[in-house]
Amino acid sequence: MRSTLQRGGLTRRELLRLGGATALVAACSPGQIAVPPSSPTPKPVRTLKVGHLARQLGNLVPQYEEVGPKHGVKFEVSLFPDGASLLAALSTGDILLAAPTKVQLVQAMNRGVDLAMVCGYAGGYITFITPKDSNATPGDWRTLGRAGRTGPGTPPRPRIGVPTASLQYVSTLERLKAAGLDPEKDVEIINVPFNEHVNALAAGQIELAGALSLYAAIGLTQDKVKLFAHAKSTPIGHFEVGFLTTRKLAKERPDDVQDIVSAHYEAMQNIITDPTRGLAREVKYSELPEAVVKKSYEFLTFDHRVDIAAIRSTERVMRDLGLHTADLSGKVDEYVDLSFLAKAAGKPVADVGRW
Repeated sequence: MRSTLQRGGLTRRELLRLGGATALVAACSPGQIAVPPSSPTPKPVRTLKVGHLARQLGNLVPQYEEVGPKHGVKFEVSLFPDGASLLAALSTGDILLAAPTKVQLVQAMNRGVDLAMVCGYAGGYITFITPKDSNATPGDWRTLGRAGRTGPGTPPRPRIGVPTASLQYVSTLERLKAAGLDPEKDVEIINVPFNEHVNALAAGQIELAGALSLYAAIGLTQDKVKLFAHAKSTPIGHFEVGFLTTRKLAKERPDDVQDIVSAHYEAMQNIITDPTRGLAREVKYSELPEAVVKKSYEFLTFDHRVDIAAIRSTERVMRDLGLHTADLSGKVDEYVDLSFLAKAAGKPVADVGRW
């Protein structure tokens, strides 16, 4: 019997196994790939739109082609010049996800805009820089009066350049208050865009800039500015940027939001576990020198979690500064939905809601 079964070089067990495989292939329609019953069925890939600021998130966006299809998503990215236009597109449903700051989240709470933070990204974006020849003592805000030039035409108060209503603007006001300085009497705050900070400092137009860390890194690597302070341990906390959708979209399209969050969770894990590769992605995406990106990474902390305590403290600081009058602390939980992130991470909501 054994010799009969082995005429083709196969044993009885091998023949039975082959017969089972043949039956599996025969059961498939033409062109269909046989998938063992225990394997998950791949999700159909559909196009979903997300929005980001130009030249930002350079270590994440290049991963979309890799991580998206695993979760059934082909990401279509729209780039925006500023946070206001980004949030406008999100509120109208033109995009399903955006990555503004926690200050913009609090501003949305105050205006009643429908948003929900669903995943974390990073903190460390507030970097204060001074001119190369500044005499100010790093970290000592009361010495800023000695930072400017002397002689005819010298302004009576030190000038601080920072985009108004930004995360850095809120931090600037909070730091001034902590130092016992009046932002209306002791300094002059000027609305200066991030990309003009280094040149404005070098030209003597301002004595301090509340800079985005990337632009601070450009000035520092070019030896045009000095580091005054990196606002890390302050009342508004270190977590600063997270991914937002709207509560309406989370309710009406939970499967889409879940797949988007799951893909971003995987991308965030790649950033955290392999920072060298993340640095290379950022350099290629931003088209900036490696030294600049590497310097900016000295300031930044990447994390998929959302620090709800930092959002609460930021709301409180903004209210104390008079940037809004209503107590919005009770709205924070309404504007954070970590159920999707918890599912993606396989962890309790409490574990993904704190740094």
